[in-house]
Amino acid sequence: MEKITAFDMKTSVAESVINLFDTMFSMKVELYETDSETGLDGFRMTGSLSLAGDVMGTMAIQVSDVFARLMTAAMMGIELEEIESEEEVKDVIREACNIVGGSLKSALSDLGLSSEISIPSITTGNDFVIETLNMERYEFFTFHYQDHKFFVEVCIKAAANIDSEAQRQLTGIDIHKFKRLDIISTSGDSAIEFFKTMLDLDLELSEKVSKSDSDDLQIMGLINFAGSVTGSLNIQTSYNLARIMTVKMLGIKLEEIESEEDVKDLVGEATNIIAGNLKAGFCDSGLNTVISVPSITTGNNFAIEILNMDRYERFVFRCMEYDIFLEVCVKIDESTNIPSQTESDAGDAVDSQEDIDNLLQSMQDSADDNVAEVLDKPGTIKDSVDEKAPPEINDQTKTINDAVDNKGSAGVDEIDSRLGFILDIPLEVTIELGRTEMKIDDLLRVGQGSVIKLEEFEGETLRILANSKLIAKGEVVVDKGKYGIRITEIVSRQKRIESMK
Repeated sequence: MEKITAFDMKTSVAESVINLFDTMFSMKVELYETDSETGLDGFRMTGSLSLAGDVMGTMAIQVSDVFARLMTAAMMGIELEEIESEEEVKDVIREACNIVGGSLKSALSDLGLSSEISIPSITTGNDFVIETLNMERYEFFTFHYQDHKFFVEVCIKAAANIDSEAQRQLTGIDIHKFKRLDIISTSGDSAIEFFKTMLDLDLELSEKVSKSDSDDLQIMGLINFAGSVTGSLNIQTSYNLARIMTVKMLGIKLEEIESEEDVKDLVGEATNIIAGNLKAGFCDSGLNTVISVPSITTGNNFAIEILNMDRYERFVFRCMEYDIFLEVCVKIDESTNIPSQTESDAGDAVDSQEDIDNLLQSMQDSADDNVAEVLDKPGTIKDSVDEKAPPEINDQTKTINDAVDNKGSAGVDEIDSRLGFILDIPLEVTIELGRTEMKIDDLLRVGQGSVIKLEEFEGETLRILANSKLIAKGEVVVDKGKYGIRITEIVSRQKRIESMK
């Protein structure tokens, strides 16, 4: 896109950085016009965020640990030794990222290029490199303050095909659905499926909780979410496994890998697919979300964190002798318009009552249709009820029918008073998640921690059975800590009749 090529990024970044340090830290920083250096040695911090929309890419600020602490002390107006925690330092770097990233977003917006920016992530360590692959523009700026240097890197490209789903304005956000969104099924299952179908490799959930202290070179793919949902998803594993994944994908031998870029591309693609599936789950909940391009971090000693999220999920898989770590942390953006709890609960109550009424009426219709033919035959149960039923039973029947009639169900014939005595008969209602067939040998192998795959796919509605007969479908809801089912579909009368044959 010509607008991106012509964009004066140097002026935009320099002005925002110099103004930031002048106003927030009272530091006079300068831009080096020429500098061959591309990074810092020793323990350092990198704050980075992503852009997603008309423009895709990343912006990162890299500072030494010493300079990060100087910035914190200057911003808080205290001495270095008065800094209480590393979180204070990281918060300052995050805020600097937000300001510079916001200025970049505004400058691009002035060109007619709209984008969302993600929440910043902080990478710390003394041995790591962060890359964003396949960008149209890479810009690296070196600034200095007294004897200290720090770096700002921006890499962007035009979104070749803007996702129409990301462009539309979604409504009806279901906050309850977001909170109960099963990230294991969307992220964990996506990872397992990707390895199985694309790489012919089997993943197994591991009980391991912490990352390995192995000296093996590590590689991480990270994608940020922006929009109604902010946060990130990352996958980290050994670089050796990433090479094996690459040869599996390309159908070659290890020694035939032509470039390490192939390995990074593969990790980026795996991250992109898994994050894309999670994004689809957010959009299904009514949350307008876009994802960034993947960034790739390689090194032996680094850690990444994003604070103040609503949901943190971490899964560890085992593939051959290697560990694979999948981490997801997300939250709903504060500016997202979410109905108040009172309004939401009231709406749920109305919907639930209507669903219950419809279900009861549907069951009554079914009972009317299937029993009427029997009752109309001479000498059958109809005559027995008329002749032998005690007066008190008939009185109870009349009371029940009056209650149903007063409900005013439109389009329903008057219920025969002689059917009233069956309305108090209890039925066993079952909610079925799904079914599958297993061999006895496989069933005997099931133990604690085993996963049983069902025939149903993620997102399908649950089946509601009355005396083992399908009567409706619905979705799980949680109200005051208790599970329930919201009716989404009533099975047609014809199908219910056919199921009883």
